[in-house]
Amino acid sequence: MTPSKYKAVMTYLEPKDISDLKKYSKKYRVTMAQVIREALSSKFSQGDPFTAGYNAGIEACIANIYEMQAAQLRFPSGTSMAELIELELVKKKMTNETTNGQ
Repeated sequence: MTPSKYKAVMTYLEPKDISDLKKYSKKYRVTMAQVIREALSSKFSQGDPFTAGYNAGIEACIANIYEMQAAQLRFPSGTSMAELIELELVKKKMTNETTNGQ
């Protein structure tokens, strides 16, 4: 087993939040953990205008990609081109640690 860079955390959510999280995760074919990590990253970057603006640009790109007809092409796996591009763009998002050089 390969050691993970992630550490387990337990939290409590309201039933509606869990339902919404599951729906979002399924719709965009990302893990619930990834959605939570992205939400935390977004929340933590709000104090830094550069990081917040950069991440907002990434989010705008993702939204535009889903509007492109060509990006709706689906591969035999069922994954769309838009979903693959989104996964790559999400990796480019910044955290405060990224901009602070930590």
